[in-house]
Amino acid sequence: MITIILFESALELIPESLRKHPLIRKKWQKNLKKKNRGLLLDGAIHRSLVDSLDDKEKRGRPDIIHHSLLNVVYSPLFKQGKIQVFIHTRNDLCIKIPSQWRVPVNYNRFCGLFSQLLLKQRVPISGEPILTAKRCKLSKLLKQFEETEIHLCDIPPKNMKESIIMKNLTDLSPPSSGVFLIGGFQYGETEFRFFESSTLIQELILLTIYDEVKPAWVIVAKIIHWLED
Repeated sequence: MITIILFESALELIPESLRKHPLIRKKWQKNLKKKNRGLLLDGAIHRSLVDSLDDKEKRGRPDIIHHSLLNVVYSPLFKQGKIQVFIHTRNDLCIKIPSQWRVPVNYNRFCGLFSQLLLKQRVPISGEPILTAKRCKLSKLLKQFEETEIHLCDIPPKNMKESIIMKNLTDLSPPSSGVFLIGGFQYGETEFRFFESSTLIQELILLTIYDEVKPAWVIVAKIIHWLED
């Protein structure tokens, strides 16, 4: 089984500190009362609000997750049950995408669905859930892959640690199992690229795919094409 983890994803509800803002209050209350859902932070709509937040470069981009999921869940490998995908958010919520589920192609429907999921921790609210969101740090999520190689898809950092193994995608043959970590945000370095591999049971492999930073959905598409090819 191949596992793709979109980590530190820029997928979150409007922060509580901003929910009474004039640009947000009316829409938030309407969604909450009439639709049982919140409102996703989206830099295309809430740019001035995102700019006021810490770590603004890594927030307010649910479209990154939408594009990435479309590339995964409509692939033949996912349909065949050979790929599984997790979303890990910057707020340490983990969402496993069911193998037979299809993410909405329409972006507004996607936002509505995930704004309810992040608020209620499950979708639908009653009955058997299709999607659930659970509190889980990335390090804890990775513990379930003790016997699997973990690849961090990124360009080499300026100060490369000796404890991290570095490989290029062209150096590897497509495996039958493995974990591929892809940052689900637009800009900014993640602390995980300097993650001490000694804290993992297995070694961390820094996997270079391109010589420059590319969007997450491009990396996802490249990996899937590589596996299928």
